[in-house]
Amino acid sequence: MRVDKPIPSNTTPAVPRTPEQKRLYEACQQLESTFLLQLWRTMQRTVPQSSKTLNYAEMFDFQFAEYLAMRGNFGLADQLYQQLSAHLPDTEGEP
Repeated sequence: MRVDKPIPSNTTPAVPRTPEQKRLYEACQQLESTFLLQLWRTMQRTVPQSSKTLNYAEMFDFQFAEYLAMRGNFGLADQLYQQLSAHLPDTEGEP
């Protein structure tokens, strides 16, 4: 993928209207969630943990990353969506 110019962070993302656009946006949110999960886990490795809390911490990490991605404060999903939605088929004439 080639990035021609950066997308300003203060732009409002286009609202997904078609099923394809909605699926793409959901995929972008899932990718953002995965990225945030990896970032969070990497940060946690710097702090020692006991084995008793490890399972609960993993469940929390997963839910926390999904929550952060759904809130949209990071903007990664919006940036991905703006870049990738340009490659969806044109459906302007459809209701």
